[in-house]
Amino acid sequence: MDEQIINRLKHIYELEKFQIAFYMSQLSSTEDKYYHKAFEKIVETEKKHAVFFAHKLAKADIPIPKVGGTLAEFAGSIVGESLELTGQANTCKMGVSLEKKSLLAYHNLIDELRGEPEVRSKLMEFLLEEEFHTLWLQDYVKRLKQNECQNYGLASDSIEDHPTININMHWL
Repeated sequence: MDEQIINRLKHIYELEKFQIAFYMSQLSSTEDKYYHKAFEKIVETEKKHAVFFAHKLAKADIPIPKVGGTLAEFAGSIVGESLELTGQANTCKMGVSLEKKSLLAYHNLIDELRGEPEVRSKLMEFLLEEEFHTLWLQDYVKRLKQNECQNYGLASDSIEDHPTININMHWL
């Protein structure tokens, strides 16, 4: 296996391990059942990805990054626990950033694996799952913003009751 491919496999494995730790740190931080279930599903998917890369590396007699995995787990939990103090929206935004790093890494690896259609197909599947995670996280941030607006009564005010509209209407 080409050295660059090996490095990409290791890099994605470490990204997946980091994501697992990051998302797992969120599971105990919320009472929101929907948010919790989504992060459970994301962790489940990321674990499947990490196992795939660990097997791929082991099959090629390449040592699985132990230090990187341990550091990724530690860093992921620290970042995740820190972000839980700032709220779900920031946690989701960080998740989007992590997912985008994974998307780029998957694209690069898929581009380089020209002669392995089965592996490329599996990576495309993983790529789509990462895109779905990104979209869910982005959508959840929007949902949180909408709920916040509704809680402050901004979205529920009718336009006719808005003071600026009433003043301007008097001019007409």
